[in-house]
This record gives sequence, C-alpha cells and structure tokens, in this order.
Amino acid sequence: MRVRVLLGAALLAATVAGAAHAAARPVYRQDRALLARPATVEERIAESVSDRLTHHRVSVRCGPVHESSPRVLGVTPFLNGRPFDYFLMRPPECTYLSWFRAAPARWDPRSCAASDCAYVARILLALATVAHESYHLLGYTNEAQVECYGMQSIWFVAASLGSTVAEGQALASFYATRVYPARRVTTPAYWSAGCRDGGTYDLRPQSTNWPS
Repeated sequence: MRVRVLLGAALLAATVAGAAHAAARPVYRQDRALLARPATVEERIAESVSDRLTHHRVSVRCGPVHESSPRVLGVTPFLNGRPFDYFLMRPPECTYLSWFRAAPARWDPRSCAASDCAYVARILLALATVAHESYHLLGYTNEAQVECYGMQSIWFVAASLGSTVAEGQALASFYATRVYPARRVTTPAYWSAGCRDGGTYDLRPQSTNWPS
C-alpha cells in the first residue's frame, strides 16, 4: 500500500510540474485594490514566511494574478528591473499553505496517509511558490536561478510554518527528485543544469545535504 501511495503522489507531482511559479509584470489597477484591503489569515501566513526569508516587510494577497496561463501560481510585479514589495498568489495556493500550517506532519511524503498523499505535491507547490516569489522580491529575475534558490528554501518555508527540519527536508527532497526534473521539458525556462549539489546555483556549496 505504501508504495502505491507514494507512487500516486509522485505521479501527481509530475502532473503539476508544469506549473510556473512566477511572472514578472507591471503593477495592475486590480493589484492596488487587493492591497488596499486588510490581509486575510492565509495571506498573513505567507507574509510572515516571506518576511523571514527576505528580511523585508512584504505584502501578499491571494486573488487573480491576471496571467493568461493557469500554470502561473504567483506573480511579483517589477518596474524598470526593480521589484515592488508584494506578490500575488492564486487562492488555492493560499489554501494549501493554511492546510500545511494547521498540521505540517500530515503532509510528510515519507509517512502521509493515502488520502493525504494525493495532495502532497500541491501543498509542496504552495510552499515553493512562497519561496520562489520571495527571491523575486530580493531582485532576482532569472527564472531558472529563482526556481533553484526557491527549491533550496522549501525546507525553511516548511519549518517557518511549524514542520520539523527533517519534515521540511523530506519535502524539499521530494520536490528536487519528483517535481524539478520535469521542468526541463514542461517549463524549461525554470530549469538549469547548474541547479544541483555543487552547481552554479548551489546556495550552500559547503553542504552536501541537497537541496536543503
């Protein structure tokens, strides 16, 4: 049973690997309307993690990202090559963040129940989206670089939301082995041969605990 459960999660991960985390675009009028209202509980969850990752005060809103592709899970607006201090996420990603924060151990790919394993990849994409957009907020625009940096910060996002370090590392490893390789074909702009242990985009070259 456990093999079938994990295989199902891996197949789902391959299915959603085509999701692209971010698109750099100008500020839209609709963005201002979202930012004008108070943050929801789910939005404050994302803000708290991004604040810790970027060391900046960040605003996050869940709503329409105004991108034609349903693959885009979040956007960070830029102007003249500089990011604004907020990003947007599609509402389902905010919901998955809330699910994770409520019970982090529930989504551990090493031990999840059959009914939960089917959602692990989607939960993981939500965590990865927060990490990915946070690196855009730091000014990085190369999607392959940002995706790689974000993947290496999944464990941090998970731990910031209450998981143990081991659980966060298990999620990051799942992403690195089950989701990221498919990007080479499905979303090649988000993939790089330098995204590996000791590669060009390795944030911690002294460590061998890739990608955490």
